[in-house]
Amino acid sequence: MKVLVIRFSSLGDVILSTAVIEPLYQKGYKVDFLTFKPFSEIFIKDNRINNFIAADKRQLKTFRDILKFSKNLGRYDYIVDLHSNLRSFLLSTFTKGKVLRYKKQGLKRRLKILDPNFNVVKAYLDTLKPLGISGDYKPRVILDEEDINSVKNLIPQNYIVIGAGARYLSKMYPHYNQVANIFINKGYNVVLVGSKEDKEKDKATYPNQVIDLRGKLSIRQSLAVISKSKLVISNDSAVSHMARAVGVKVLMVYGSTHPYFGFAPSKDEGDYIFKGLKCQPCTLHGKDSCKFGDFRCLTSISPQEVVEKSLLLL
Repeated sequence: MKVLVIRFSSLGDVILSTAVIEPLYQKGYKVDFLTFKPFSEIFIKDNRINNFIAADKRQLKTFRDILKFSKNLGRYDYIVDLHSNLRSFLLSTFTKGKVLRYKKQGLKRRLKILDPNFNVVKAYLDTLKPLGISGDYKPRVILDEEDINSVKNLIPQNYIVIGAGARYLSKMYPHYNQVANIFINKGYNVVLVGSKEDKEKDKATYPNQVIDLRGKLSIRQSLAVISKSKLVISNDSAVSHMARAVGVKVLMVYGSTHPYFGFAPSKDEGDYIFKGLKCQPCTLHGKDSCKFGDFRCLTSISPQEVVEKSLLLL
């Protein structure tokens, strides 16, 4: 039987959605995965995927585009829509197959109605219940020796990874340079990963010993670097979920968002720091402004607190 899984973006969400691949594969389904370029890179060497479909956003801009695209997909027994937006709704409706749709609780989260039991990965997996699938599955991206060798000459021994970037300033912890300095003094190496844009937005000055690979790696290379690290420290952003997908513990630092929005790591995946100020959360996805002008949800977290909680995970 054939299943089409749909999750278009963003990088972190696509990585978390890999949790559904293993149970479908174990049940004997042929799994096709539809996502946007360049996120399809995640699935290049995944033997559990029958076919990965990389769509360009320009192919799915209009109603007519979506209808045309769906006709080229063929027939499926089931379509698992893990995006649940208008585009994925139309595409899954037009494509032949029974639709199973992710319940994202978008309205509740936008209204800041917090549910401590809501977890995005669990919600993705709940979509598979009509197929008789249940269980505790984790996000997983498959890497091979070639991926590891591609970064071998870039990484030191005994290092932690810091993901200092995020789409919005209200999610970017400003004192990672001090965190890095403390770890260096404790005998650890520090590697920064992320995009070119992450580096441009980060105004911190790091110690000379820090290895800055932001904007220099592909998605798979970033995953390879993370996979060989001792620990990842990251904002509420894709890097944190990349760590989870390669089995490395992560400490997430929360700013304007909230762990109860469903993206926090489970206990066996890591931990998080969240100050719980009255103004938190101020937004669902983050923003570049703060009504107080000081991003106190982040600035009130000391570098020592980040290091101490990291050392517990190490």
